[in-house]
Amino acid sequence: MSAEPTPTTTPTPTDFAALGLAEPLQRALAELEYTQPTAIQAQVVPLVLAGQDIAGQAPTGSGKTAAYGLPILQQVDLQLDAVQALILVPARELVLQGRAELKRLGKYLPNLRVAAFYGGHSFSEEAKSLKQAPQVVIATPGRLFDHLDRRTIVPNNLKVLIIDEADKLLELGFQEVLANIVMRLPRRRQTLLFSATMPDKVLDLVRKNLTRPRQVQADVERETLPESLTLLGHVGTAEQKPAALYHLLQRPETGRALVFCNTRQRCEELARFLVSRGVAAEVLHGKMPQPERDKALLKLRNGSALALVATDVAARGVDVHALDTVIQYEAPDKVDTFQHRAGRTARAGAAGTAHMLATPAEQAHVQRFPLSKPVQWTKMKVEALPPATKAAKPTSVTLHVSAGRKDKVSAHDLVGAMVNVAGVAREDVGRIEVFDHYSYITVPRQLGPEVLQRLTGARVKGKKIRVSEVR
Repeated sequence: MSAEPTPTTTPTPTDFAALGLAEPLQRALAELEYTQPTAIQAQVVPLVLAGQDIAGQAPTGSGKTAAYGLPILQQVDLQLDAVQALILVPARELVLQGRAELKRLGKYLPNLRVAAFYGGHSFSEEAKSLKQAPQVVIATPGRLFDHLDRRTIVPNNLKVLIIDEADKLLELGFQEVLANIVMRLPRRRQTLLFSATMPDKVLDLVRKNLTRPRQVQADVERETLPESLTLLGHVGTAEQKPAALYHLLQRPETGRALVFCNTRQRCEELARFLVSRGVAAEVLHGKMPQPERDKALLKLRNGSALALVATDVAARGVDVHALDTVIQYEAPDKVDTFQHRAGRTARAGAAGTAHMLATPAEQAHVQRFPLSKPVQWTKMKVEALPPATKAAKPTSVTLHVSAGRKDKVSAHDLVGAMVNVAGVAREDVGRIEVFDHYSYITVPRQLGPEVLQRLTGARVKGKKIRVSEVR
């Protein structure tokens, strides 16, 4: 069924109008201010529309979701209530991020349904939602296999399978699950595979599952990071690191920061240290309950937290737009981890800074990575720490609202309630995020108590809501 990938030599379009996309997709792209395709999008979209299998390699932040999402959305039959496209990704965050992006791109496609399935979420609720089948499903491998095994998803009408972040899927041990999923799918289908790196295990996956694939590469001729990214290294003792981190976070230019540690225990210790010094910091790791992970990410996105201390569960798939700074508190073992950490900032052409706090041994280890050549190394200069204190309260507050998508509540509905019921000026309504059964709203801290009082017990879309402060 397979063959070695064939390199792409076809000239690539330089604007979205030349990609052959339908008018509703072009309208959504214009509204999103996507004016020019990225390298991976310009190469992939025409090939997918032509029915080619693809083995694509592109770094983090290259626009892969739109590269495969746009042609998939163009080709699904919106009048057919059947799963026609399956997208596999390694983590829940990537599932939700991918669904949101596909919905934005397909905003003007009537009857489009995109479903997100992942572990830790109610299986019975997912099965119930499949009574009206979505055309596109994005899922983690384990949960998709459960649906196929229990026949809550019957893929008889499947047109295309997408395996995204293939290197990460294999690193997490999904080889057997992937094989079992593919066995349950129609043999006549289009298959697209994307990976940041192409080790032998990924190439073996390509050979076994793709038919005469076209090889697509974007910005991977050499290991690279965005040109707009500044790499700074600070060398000192392990004992100097906490104070060095604290003072980095105090700099105005640091802004919102993602701080990477190698272990869950170190993340929790470091977050406690920062909070004790008055820094609004949250923690993120894989052992946290999902609502707590959602809350931590939300606080970083809306400015309620200035630092998120995370393990590498956050290195891929964390959706934090305009992230100013990444700080690697501990050196990673592998070059691709270094790349994915640093690549969380300076995305889509924006400027960003990635710091590394390293002992001499860690510096020597990282300097073996070709990717680390641009790092500007200096000796760590550490000022004295202030005494421990209570955490300073951020200027905004996040409110939890007990209504969400399943209650037919939208961000527009919540803005209306904030303005008309709570009496908040439209410009004071901050970031709103709507989930299935609840929503989050950000407002200036001084308005929080009044909004709580006025909104609690109010009705939005006929549902009586409860409102509480997220702490």
